Amino acid sequence: MKTSSQKKSIPVPSRVETDCFRWNGAETLRIGLLILLAVIAWCHITGRTTEAAWQVPVEYGLKGPDADAMGAFAGIKAAEEGDFIPMLPKNITRLGAPYYGNWNDTPIIEEWLFFVTGFIAKFVGVFAAANASVMLSQVLACVGLYVAARLLGCKWQWAFAGGIAFGFAQFAFARSIHHFSVTSYWYIPLCLVIAEWMTRNEMGESRGRRYLFALVTSFIVGMQNPYYTSMFLQLVLLGAFYQYFRQGWKPVLQSFGLVGASAFGFLLMNVDTYWYRFIHGPNPGALTRQYLWLELSALKFVDLLIPPQDHSLLGGIGTAYYGEAGRSYDANFPKMVAFPGEVPPSCYLGLLGIACLVWLAVVSVRRLVGENKRNLPLEAWQVLWILAYSAVGGLNCLLGVLGFQLFRSSTRYCIFILPILLLFAIRRLSKNRLDTVTTSVLAGLCVLVALWDQTPPAMSDVQIADDARVVNSDHEFTRQIESSLPKSAMVFSLPVVEFPESPAPGVSSYDHFRPYLHSKNLRFAFGAMKGRPWLAWQQEVFKQPFPEAVHALESYGFAAVYVNRRGFQDGGERIFKAFHDSGYTKIVQSKMGDLFCVFINPSQHPVLPAGPVN
Repeated sequence: MKTSSQKKSIPVPSRVETDCFRWNGAETLRIGLLILLAVIAWCHITGRTTEAAWQVPVEYGLKGPDADAMGAFAGIKAAEEGDFIPMLPKNITRLGAPYYGNWNDTPIIEEWLFFVTGFIAKFVGVFAAANASVMLSQVLACVGLYVAARLLGCKWQWAFAGGIAFGFAQFAFARSIHHFSVTSYWYIPLCLVIAEWMTRNEMGESRGRRYLFALVTSFIVGMQNPYYTSMFLQLVLLGAFYQYFRQGWKPVLQSFGLVGASAFGFLLMNVDTYWYRFIHGPNPGALTRQYLWLELSALKFVDLLIPPQDHSLLGGIGTAYYGEAGRSYDANFPKMVAFPGEVPPSCYLGLLGIACLVWLAVVSVRRLVGENKRNLPLEAWQVLWILAYSAVGGLNCLLGVLGFQLFRSSTRYCIFILPILLLFAIRRLSKNRLDTVTTSVLAGLCVLVALWDQTPPAMSDVQIADDARVVNSDHEFTRQIESSLPKSAMVFSLPVVEFPESPAPGVSSYDHFRPYLHSKNLRFAFGAMKGRPWLAWQQEVFKQPFPEAVHALESYGFAAVYVNRRGFQDGGERIFKAFHDSGYTKIVQSKMGDLFCVFINPSQHPVLPAGPVN
């Protein structure tokens, strides 16, 4: 009989024999240098090099794909004014007039992101704060991958280069402000470290430092974007059940602890939602999903390899593939793909990422067909799982067929693939016996390649000035309205658009937030969560003949009607004339000519439509 010392031990993959992450003066200096380089590069690429440029958002929300930026600004504005506090009811006092803007009906997981950015906005303004938050997200992504690589024992030079490649991924610039919380992906490399510890049975004891670190990280991840939380927990559970067949239940129980920590973070961020539903009942109409979108916005492997249309060298490939990046076919802009998913395209791995993918594929094939057959690298299994789950017709689509359609844009999981590939390459490059100077030079070249290949053309002063004209037009337009009305006056918005995710022809889902962003005390009818019966009056009021509709608004106490001309086929001329011919001649128009506001006569004793039960 074999003794315990003679029993065959479980093989553990070889680890990188280099220095590991330790918080000391040298590491602080390296991280400081990484942060400095990332900040300088981001400011140069976005053109945010002057105080005036910082007051112009990198996206304003009027150019098609970036339309959701207005929704992000509104969240920041609400937080700035104290209406958006984590875990507390989100009753936005200046929206949803004559009552309030209820933002409690759907989960808003990333509440701290909006809250912190809103706090910054108190000092620098909403748009500068949004710029700063996006920049900080990318800088933290650089640091996140650097720290993850160092925790895995990789050389700091390669970790540095990988950090830049991850923080300046095409994904970040494609998402930017309009997908505010999606751009905040900085913690994903740490999630991969935890998943690896679980898979390799290196988590340690349940009271050990690694497991405590994993618990705290899991809790924080639970309060972040649910897409990322979902994939993190999938990788952890896959690793745990792999170890179950080798070690028993201990890894599985540890993984349940991490799932519980994330679930607790998720539930904590939704206390207000559950409480509001308890008082007012469920609102199934607030957030709607269709299986169609799960396929349209699913991940396609080829998207990982296609550069964007504005690439300085390879843009022709992107143009041939995406065309004008629209969803409908246009003979004037032929393209290879009918449905490019979410636009602008964000899945491009970059030349470094593609090289890492090829390297991983070669290693995997050699292990499969070699004489001494070995297991596939962990990274290969992780990439294969993400593709199987996220691809068109994959497991996420299968869940959608069965009725679970929450994660409609699985293309977003591509941001897990890039750090998996980078960490795979960094680990192996760190094994090379190159001297420090050679390693530093090669890593520096990788930094330059990443910044050249993965980032969009630098914004010019002309582009920023064009955006500034639109922002200033909205600001001056709102200032004129506010200066002509008493404090807390109510403004109705046309065309009627439901909130959220309910665009109207010519008007994006959140375009009506424009005057709210620039005002200080006006109240707006737009911005209350759709699906509640007490909002039906907004849809019904202009189904009446025009004079009766205006008189109804006056009886409710509204003092003005804000009109977005883009929401009308005739540019709003008919309704402009109707107001003027009815004697409402006090009208303010924006400098850009796309907005106007008509002042009406609010009743001194308003009779409000049926409202929510408090």
